[in-house]
Amino acid sequence: MIAGIIGAKAQFTFGAGVNVGIPVGDAGDISSFTIGGEIHGEYKFSEKFSGIVTSGYTHFIGKDLGGGIKLNYGAVPLLAGVRVYPTEKFFIGGQLGYGFFTGDASGGGFCYKPQVGYDAGTVQVALNYNGITKNGSTIGWIALSGIFKFGGGGEK
Repeated sequence: MIAGIIGAKAQFTFGAGVNVGIPVGDAGDISSFTIGGEIHGEYKFSEKFSGIVTSGYTHFIGKDLGGGIKLNYGAVPLLAGVRVYPTEKFFIGGQLGYGFFTGDASGGGFCYKPQVGYDAGTVQVALNYNGITKNGSTIGWIALSGIFKFGGGGEK
């Protein structure tokens, strides 16, 4: 059974793309939507299991808070995690790490990103929740990402 999970057909792919999303919770009170870019590397241990690392930048488009005040901030997550492929193209995954804030926000905190997605070979689409938590407060957003994969080898 373990041999089936981590079999001999290992491959690495690198990808880059864009994401768009909707801030939720406290972030939704001060931001209208998000847009960003991301890069990732994925190492497929087998047809069913892979490890992934991700980083990027997501910008939060601020709402007018009154008096013309809009917050201008972003997030830079550094994440690592796993994906399980219950079918050849569909995946479920989760990543953990640290996220930094930029602009009018400062510091950072524990970052997490559960996701579901579809891998069409050279293009990958995923729906994910992103959260950065510090001292019990979370900045979160739901995003749709599209990644163009290149490099590495193997069949899909």
